[in-house]
Amino acid sequence: MKFDQNKVIPIRLGSAYCYYLPSPNGSVLIDSGHFNKQNHLQSVLVAHEQDIRDIRYIFVTHTHHDHVGSLAAIKRISDAKVFVHRDEAMFLRQGRTPLPKGTLLWTKMMVHLGTVARIGRYPAVEPDFVISEELQLNEFDYRIQIISTPGHTAGSLTIIVDDHMAFVGDTMFNIRHETVYPPFANDQAALLSSWNRLLGTSCQTFFPGHGRSIDRAKFEHSYHKALDKLKVRGARC
Repeated sequence: MKFDQNKVIPIRLGSAYCYYLPSPNGSVLIDSGHFNKQNHLQSVLVAHEQDIRDIRYIFVTHTHHDHVGSLAAIKRISDAKVFVHRDEAMFLRQGRTPLPKGTLLWTKMMVHLGTVARIGRYPAVEPDFVISEELQLNEFDYRIQIISTPGHTAGSLTIIVDDHMAFVGDTMFNIRHETVYPPFANDQAALLSSWNRLLGTSCQTFFPGHGRSIDRAKFEHSYHKALDKLKVRGARC
C-alpha cells in the first residue's frame, strides 16, 4: 500500500518548506528551514499529534542556509541521523554554503548583494550518512529512494517515496504561474538532465522547497518550455 499523500505534513520554516512524514517506525523530516525555527516545527508537530523526538532521519536536499538553518538544533533535540550528498558534506561541516548562480536578471543581482552581505552561514552539522549517487531504504512502512539530481547545486538530492511522490528541494520552485524553473541554479544543463531523470520516474506529485506541490502536467510543461528556450540560446550562439 502506497504512502498516503494526505499524511505528508508541509511546514514552512522561514521562506522554505520542510516536510514531515510520520511512521510507526520513526518519522522522517526533509530539510529543516531557516535558523532558529525548531520551536515552530515542534509546535506544528504537536498540533498534528506528532513529536519532534520521533524524527529518526533527516534528509537534506541541499545545504543552503534556508534549508539547513535549524538542522543542528533539530538534530540535537531529536537525535535524528542526517543524510547529505557527498558534494555538500563539507559545506554542512563548515556551516557555510556558497550562494547559487541566478538564472534571471533579478536573481543574479540578489546573489551579488547576498555575497557582499555574507549571507549563507548556519550552525555547522556533522552528517551521519553521506550519499554518492543513490540510496534505497526499506525501514519504514513506505519505501524511500534517494537520488542525485544536480543542477541547483552539485549535491542536490531528491527523495522519492513509494514511486509516486518526489521531494525535490530547490530543483523546482513553484513561485511563478508559468513555470517551475528555479530562479537559482549553478548548472542549468545538469538541472535539465535531472528534470529528465525525474520525468523518467512514475512520480505524479513533486514537493518543492518553495511553493506548493507541483503536479506532473505542470512539470512536463515547464521542462519542454525550458528545453525550447535552451535551443533558442544555442542557435544564437
